[in-house]
Amino acid sequence: MKTTRIAALAAVFTVIQSVAALASGIPGHRGTELDGFDLGTKKLSKAVQKYYDIFESAGRQYGIDPNVLAAICMQESAGVNYSYRDDGTAYPAWGIMQIEYTHERSFAEFGRKRTGIAWTLEDRLDPEKAVPYAAYLLSESLYRYDDDYIKMIQAYNFGDVVLNRIIDAVGDEWLSERVNAAKYADNWKYNKYGDAQYAEHVLAYYSDAIDNVSAQVRINDVLVKFNDQYPVIENGTTLIPIRALSEGLGADVEWNEADRTVSIDKDGTEIEITIGDEHAYVNDMEYELSEPANIENGRTMVPLRFAAEALGCEVEWDGQTRTVIIDM
Repeated sequence: MKTTRIAALAAVFTVIQSVAALASGIPGHRGTELDGFDLGTKKLSKAVQKYYDIFESAGRQYGIDPNVLAAICMQESAGVNYSYRDDGTAYPAWGIMQIEYTHERSFAEFGRKRTGIAWTLEDRLDPEKAVPYAAYLLSESLYRYDDDYIKMIQAYNFGDVVLNRIIDAVGDEWLSERVNAAKYADNWKYNKYGDAQYAEHVLAYYSDAIDNVSAQVRINDVLVKFNDQYPVIENGTTLIPIRALSEGLGADVEWNEADRTVSIDKDGTEIEITIGDEHAYVNDMEYELSEPANIENGRTMVPLRFAAEALGCEVEWDGQTRTVIIDM
């Protein structure tokens, strides 16, 4: 057991990446090569830039690079909107086009879970509703594509089913086959399906203007799936929803609402962490935390490295893919 103060998982992350870092790729991306993708060659419109805080919040919750969210919004809307509220004022220009009639039920249910009220298709014009839903859709797709941002972005336009059929048919050559996507779609009466270069068009708007605080987690090389809150990096420490970590490690977890303390038990090791406390206890021995536990979107977030190492796991940080690697 390490008794020293838990160190940061990686060097301090700056809010703004260097130009060189942007040119090297998308933080957290793995899989499809980025050769031929010109990142950041176009600028986001002011209509999109003014809502950076919404992109940042949604990216933080759903583990998606918020700069990708902004780039998709820009590609979908181009800053143009002719929808108006009852008082005559215009809705923001979002154009998150996947939130259409095919998503009516899931969008309504998403709203119900977040607010208790089912959202309507008109609500998709509200950025505080449309962007989190888009982030949720993207997070589900990113998990299916094992952190491959290029496949995730293209699937947002094609849909997973069509993109998967292309990948199944031609494997690594799927990028060049996108122009023929229509033949992989069922009951599609046109000879063209979607935007064959959607990923390229989106990433032309990709920037490093918004701080990406998300992190992915792999346990024994298997990507961990989260639901409504992903791990985040606070002051160099990765915080993770404790229930997801405990389930992944095969530990039992209990929550004491009275004193806001979470207890984790595995193979005779018991950890107690209290919300806001800079100290934790492992089998009644006190340890100092690099970052106290907190509650985010209803989820108890605890320092990942401390909890995993206390349970006997090895923990590493891959800065290039923004991934915490846990070996049991």
